[in-house]
Amino acid sequence: MSTFAVIAIVVAVLIVVGVGLLVVRRAAENRRRERERLRSEAAGHRQEAEAHALRASEEQEAATHDRERAAALAAAADERSRTGEERAEQERKRAAELRALADEHETAAAQQDAEHGAAAEEHKTAAEERERRAAEAEGRAEREGRAAAFHDEQAAERDPDR
Repeated sequence: MSTFAVIAIVVAVLIVVGVGLLVVRRAAENRRRERERLRSEAAGHRQEAEAHALRASEEQEAATHDRERAAALAAAADERSRTGEERAEQERKRAAELRALADEHETAAAQQDAEHGAAAEEHKTAAEERERRAAEAEGRAEREGRAAAFHDEQAAERDPDR
């Protein structure tokens, strides 16, 4: 082997080693860039995840507040409903009492109408009886008047001074 061949082999080995180092260096640089890019993307994703987590927390608080408000409104509605039902029941009882009272009044009015009708009939009968008696009394008074006139005439005939 000649020197030239040894030098060519050494130069070739050095070139191959140099090219190998360049390739390894370039691959390392590419890996570093890729890691940096992935780190940057991961940081962006972490930041976005934190924003979503914060938003989810806020939404959870709002949902909890809305549930509490809905529960309070439901309780108030139940209370109003119960109060309304109690009031309606009281009104139904009062209406039944007033209906019973009206029925009593109607019965009493009918009874009084019947009593007044009977009393009016009795009064009418009594009035007719009194009219009849008055007519009889007028007839008697007229007869008595005629009798008195007759007796006056007879008395005047018997006692001319008078």
